[in-house]
Amino acid sequence: MNDPLSWSVPLGRWFGITVRMSLLFPLISLGFVLRVAHENSAYVGAALLIQLMLFVSVLLHEFGHCFTARAVDGDADDILMWPLGGLAYVQLPNVPRAHLLTALGGPAVNLLLCAASFGGLTMFGFLPPINPFWNVYFDGLYSWHTGAWVNDLGAVRFLAQFFYVNWVLMCFNLVIIGFPLDGGRVLQAILWPRLGFVGSMRIACWTAYVVAGLLMVLAMVSVKTEAEGAFMLFAIAVFIGLTSWQQLQLLEAGALAEEGFMGYDFSQGYTSLERRAPARQSWWQKWKQNRAAKRRLREEEQEAAEQARVDELLIKVQEHGLQSLTSEERRFLNRVSAKLRHKKES
Repeated sequence: MNDPLSWSVPLGRWFGITVRMSLLFPLISLGFVLRVAHENSAYVGAALLIQLMLFVSVLLHEFGHCFTARAVDGDADDILMWPLGGLAYVQLPNVPRAHLLTALGGPAVNLLLCAASFGGLTMFGFLPPINPFWNVYFDGLYSWHTGAWVNDLGAVRFLAQFFYVNWVLMCFNLVIIGFPLDGGRVLQAILWPRLGFVGSMRIACWTAYVVAGLLMVLAMVSVKTEAEGAFMLFAIAVFIGLTSWQQLQLLEAGALAEEGFMGYDFSQGYTSLERRAPARQSWWQKWKQNRAAKRRLREEEQEAAEQARVDELLIKVQEHGLQSLTSEERRFLNRVSAKLRHKKES
């Protein structure tokens, strides 16, 4: 409760996934609407519609991650809509393919929505607004019927706005190669087979530092001409930088090690067999060790709960047959089986 970013309200549960909305999300959206109202009150309705389109598109984007996670023998049960977009909480097999496909699942949904709205625009004789700096309120579209730009779009503008929102979301998540955005996760998953989990994660995080720096420079350059966009760029840069820093700290603490059992890092040997007195630790080393210990404890508790549920489901199968399992129970068994197979292989 001490973290404002975690304050949220439930919006419902669909397909076995709980959707929550951060209390900051409507405040940020209201700020954008008021900004438009300050410049031109005639576009308040259009600004509200844009925010609604953004909410729906981001939510569908996160569902794309969740459904893809389930398709690769993982699971997903929670989505948080927060000020900088959405967060899908998924559990994946510890293999590169599962992480790569799940990272691409969200942008793939935006691509499908772009394709649908693109078809609608071409039916009316217009080309979609692929320019990332297209003004959703004022700029027109090119009509291949007349061979000229048309500013008076009428209801077609709604379709163009929907295309633009999803186009920008897809490009933003893939072009900005900064962890934890989809582009950064794709980079890490591609490098994983060659460099291993730890090496690929380090490169993804250091790349994210560079991306965050470039975004901050871009925000400072555009603050006078586009204060709204500059604020978002700066916030995203801070988010990318902080998240990457946290990931690197977890890597150094051994909490995200690919090798070992449940994240244990045995690279320093078994301390119970050491005959030398332990070296004096700094507060930073103690903090990292405590953080890693808490993470290992959570993982051990999760493994114990999974094993207990596996036992229950096996009894159910023995008594009533495999057809008695629900789709969620089948996904759960597939995910646990994939995790055990990977643990044996490693």
